[in-house]
Amino acid sequence: MKKRIFLGTIVIFMIWVVFITAGCSTTIPVTYTEPARLNLSGVRRIAIKSNDAQLANNISQRLSASGVFSIASAAELSEWEQWFPLYNLQATAIEVNSADLVAAYKANAARADQSYGRRLVKTSGTVAEIGQSSRGRFYARLNVGNDAVAVYFASSELNALASINRGQTITVIGMNHGFNLPDMEDTAEILRILGAGQRVNIVDATFPVGDYPGTIDAILTINKDTRVQEGSSVQTRREQAGRDGDGNIIYRNVNVTIYERQVTVNIAYQIARALNGASIGQGSKTANSSRSSSEDRSRLTSASQLEANTIGRPLQELVNEIVPIQRTISLTLARSDDDRAKNEMRVAENLAKSRDYAGAAAAYGRIYAEYGNFAAGYNQAIITEASEGTEKAIELMVALIQRHSDNPTAQNTLNEMRRRETANQRSAEQLSR
Repeated sequence: MKKRIFLGTIVIFMIWVVFITAGCSTTIPVTYTEPARLNLSGVRRIAIKSNDAQLANNISQRLSASGVFSIASAAELSEWEQWFPLYNLQATAIEVNSADLVAAYKANAARADQSYGRRLVKTSGTVAEIGQSSRGRFYARLNVGNDAVAVYFASSELNALASINRGQTITVIGMNHGFNLPDMEDTAEILRILGAGQRVNIVDATFPVGDYPGTIDAILTINKDTRVQEGSSVQTRREQAGRDGDGNIIYRNVNVTIYERQVTVNIAYQIARALNGASIGQGSKTANSSRSSSEDRSRLTSASQLEANTIGRPLQELVNEIVPIQRTISLTLARSDDDRAKNEMRVAENLAKSRDYAGAAAAYGRIYAEYGNFAAGYNQAIITEASEGTEKAIELMVALIQRHSDNPTAQNTLNEMRRRETANQRSAEQLSR
């Protein structure tokens, strides 16, 4: 019996020693930046569009807190919403000068209609006359010899039209009707105004818009779909009903109705560049269902509160897809069994423990140079990553592997260093202007 107790004591002591030794390992914190899934390179100011004002405010606060993005005002978004449809529309217009347009119709109106009829066209010409018909529609005549292109302007362009003078060359975008006169005008009046030549008619014309004048870089459209499910179930419960004549407890089964309310939130999002509408990415995030159960229906948690309890996680997941994330890992210093460098290794480790990383790296470097000690060279590379960056650490680790090619630990660490360096480079590209 005593022998068993003695052996058990030894085993417990050995476990304790191993635990304490493992607990004493020195770790070095290394920070790197994980790139976002979506590449928002060049994006710094984001406008938020949403079907829910509270959702828009929530995501705005989270993005602002990242320190990477600023959020555009409602006025800025309104300005973009007026500009973008016109820009998007004009990108689809067929560009043709007024002389070529008239010539095409005079040569063969049917063939010209195949190319231009009822199509959005962008054309230029010299203004011969600006006027207003008896029906209040403003027009401009672009002379092409004895012929003309009749341009009927959209009401939104009146301010711009007011700055145009006769003899000025203008460019307009509008729907081409060919030789057909629009129904909204009095034919006799138009004939009198435009003369007897051939007329190509362009309707609902606008002036081309230039590049986006605002400061928004991207538009984040985020919408929420909340599903609320309610139901009930009957459960049987055993309750104490009293006691019999002998004092024994009497039980009975009681049916109890349990009410339940469950909320699931789905968030769909799309982010596009403000300048041209090019998609950067899209997706959806679904929150885990949030439940509330009670025997009293009135005591169920409200649907709005359940939603508030649920929505935080998917919103943060969305932020994590847009914003590069800074991560910190801990790398463990290697131990050495080389008695020659024992004291010097201890001094270098103490420097690392006190976070004098420059001093520790230099100390390990001297040990490695003098003894060729693998642990010293390995630790120098690790501490260099923490103090000087991953690029310099990789150089040291490559040199170490060339000298100690049979050590898999160094190769695995080098692979991880290279992965972190790639992550840092990609993140830097995303954060670049």
